Amino acid sequence: MNIIEKQHLPSYITNYKNDARWLTKESENYIFHYFQDSVAEREIDNIINIQEESFDKIIRVLGVEKPTDKILYYIYPNKDIKRELMGDGGFAQAIFSDYSIHILYTNEDKPIGEHEDTHLLSSPLGLATGFFAEGLAEYLSWGRIVLNKTKDEWLEEGKGKILPIEKIVPHEDWMKTPDENFMYYYSFAGFFVGKMIERSGIDNFKDFYRSINRKMNYQEINDIFRKYCKVNLNLYI
Repeated sequence: MNIIEKQHLPSYITNYKNDARWLTKESENYIFHYFQDSVAEREIDNIINIQEESFDKIIRVLGVEKPTDKILYYIYPNKDIKRELMGDGGFAQAIFSDYSIHILYTNEDKPIGEHEDTHLLSSPLGLATGFFAEGLAEYLSWGRIVLNKTKDEWLEEGKGKILPIEKIVPHEDWMKTPDENFMYYYSFAGFFVGKMIERSGIDNFKDFYRSINRKMNYQEINDIFRKYCKVNLNLYI
């Protein structure tokens, strides 16, 4: 399956590729790009250490081969520059087509760690629906603080505030979930994937993950889930 062609990137642009302001620093598995006099420049050695540790963890847990290409990290000092250079002022995106990750990095926002890297490093398994792709990334980054709260705190706060699982497992439905509640959905997806791996093992989860895709409806996904987990999705948690 060509996952590159299936990534939905309505606002993505590549002005960042020709911008002369980038400073770069290379590590074993990454090439980092950042701006002079930015928070990222000041903290680049810590960023490198965290990402290399995250890389090793993801490869080890998923049991996937180490990629031959290094991951390209683009670290933006503010939303305006990020939007100008790659089309989106949000926190973080992983781009399959050029094996890159784009993050906003300020004193307040530091979305580093396992999450975005998981999207790229899990790509040999295929491109699952957003619920399971984001759930896997959240599971592997569960210990990270997001917007000043732990994932457990987001999960508890989100109880009763998200749609039934039938309405969020298909990819088209997942993409319609409200942006303002994204951490409720992400945390629930991460918790769900964590339970799957805890109960059935990582190999069984990977087989399930490979078997689903973004064109499937709820019934199709549920049938495959039941094959691997012996119960319907809406009865699992």
